Amino acid sequence: MTVVGAALVPGMPHLLAAEPAPSWKLLADAARQAGQDLRAAGPDAFVVLSTQWFTVLGHQFQVDPNPRGGHVDENWYAYDYGTLDYDLRVDVELAEAWACQAEDMGFQARRTRYDGFPVDTGTVVAGKLVDPDRTRPIALVSCNLYAAAADLGRIAESAALAAGKLGRRVAFVAVSGLSSGLIQRWIEPAEDRFEDAGHDAWNRRVLDLLAAGRLEDVLALREQYAREAQADSQLRALAFLAGSGACDRPARVLSYGPVWGTGAAVITWLDGT
Repeated sequence: MTVVGAALVPGMPHLLAAEPAPSWKLLADAARQAGQDLRAAGPDAFVVLSTQWFTVLGHQFQVDPNPRGGHVDENWYAYDYGTLDYDLRVDVELAEAWACQAEDMGFQARRTRYDGFPVDTGTVVAGKLVDPDRTRPIALVSCNLYAAAADLGRIAESAALAAGKLGRRVAFVAVSGLSSGLIQRWIEPAEDRFEDAGHDAWNRRVLDLLAAGRLEDVLALREQYAREAQADSQLRALAFLAGSGACDRPARVLSYGPVWGTGAAVITWLDGT
């Protein structure tokens, strides 16, 4: 089996706060559990898409074997979780094979490698939670702002094909949120909540459908969800995971809650769940 599982995790840096809101702590703990469960499935590498690494021309693939440095979040820099160190292990062979496979399928693929590349907050946060000891290398692709959801699904398919040709077992991780209605003022962590009940209702509807194994129903509702609840990147991260082939079963929702008013959830798709 090439693809051993998949997960959707949040990428907001609040999950790394020294004094988190209750929902932030629950989400962070759930992301750690998701990582533990994925690692137990025995992948050789993680295939990662973060909606916070966005591009407008084609799809970028990270081919630097060790991006490292310090990242200052452009929105949350004033908080203890706004400055993050990172030290990533990239499976360059897999990333290159993935880019070649994507090109063979008709996509524009660009290789990215230069010192000081601005690794996004979501990739850094997810790495610290899902695999904090860097036990597996990762293969990273950007989220093309103009790509159709179906195209992101094919990008994931190309990753699975490339991994299969190399004999790699992989787990897919998409870093994204649900509703994106931020609270438009500074708050204390204990004040965090959903200010729009409609967003909360939509999030729960989507999560209930995924838990029931109704992925196609969620994908059919994706555009309406995006309009009515400001779904992060139009929920295209789910389309990416669907393209991996790992989401053909009921999802396990490990946690759900607000992060500065936005919706966040940790969801896994694994054998036996």
